[in-house]
Amino acid sequence: RTIFNDSITSNVDVASSGINAEYGGTMQQLLQQLQLLLNESVASLPAYDLRRSQDVVTSLHEKIAKAQQTCLPKKKFAFKNKKHITTTPVTEQVNQTTHHSKFSKYTAAVTYENRSNETFDLPKSEIYKQDVLLRNLSHCHVRLETVMGSLHCTNCTNCTFSIGPISGSIFLENCDYSVYHVTCQQARIHTTHHAVFHIHVTSKAIIEDCTKLRFGQRSVFYEGYEKDRAEAGLSDTNNWNDVDDFNWLNKEKSPNWEIFL
Repeated sequence: RTIFNDSITSNVDVASSGINAEYGGTMQQLLQQLQLLLNESVASLPAYDLRRSQDVVTSLHEKIAKAQQTCLPKKKFAFKNKKHITTTPVTEQVNQTTHHSKFSKYTAAVTYENRSNETFDLPKSEIYKQDVLLRNLSHCHVRLETVMGSLHCTNCTNCTFSIGPISGSIFLENCDYSVYHVTCQQARIHTTHHAVFHIHVTSKAIIEDCTKLRFGQRSVFYEGYEKDRAEAGLSDTNNWNDVDDFNWLNKEKSPNWEIFL
């Protein structure tokens, strides 16, 4: 793991000084292999090593996304199918971003932020196999129905998400009272409360500083979902009811999450 990590870190640093689409795609593929290696080792790694290893993967995600954002041409985005559009008050945005934030410095190739009371689809052509960041969303219904590399959601409250297969991980923080229909390799959930997950996860979900989370099997899909899942390299294995709580070291099940059928 250390050798592979050093190798990909070196390549990411080189890419930062001059990245193109092909090279950036190669870096993402290598990182997905590293994530897969980590996911396969979850059962044998102590909680501390698992947390530290996942932090390394998150840091590498950030480096690749930052390199892409710096060196690749920036795209202009337009929301479609908007309903009940309102502007989030500045005071609310300030309150959202002052929460303790583990992933606050994360940047992605595609970012949508500061939206309230909207229903919208993220264009497939923009998010396909990309690292996507959603930030400061409130009372929104969002559809991301294609294959993605990773998804970060920060300060997304009272929202519902329909998410296509993620070949890597979904990272959530401060996403209270939201509902996720999601398929991914791994889910990492931080400082989130009263959220519901209809999930297909081939590794497992990891929670930290969370309460009142509910997990069930994904049952709502979209046309072309199975094709997307195969393209993302995700198997039929679904560990929807296998959740690690970094705040709960006892052998008994953590009281911070529960399952539903």
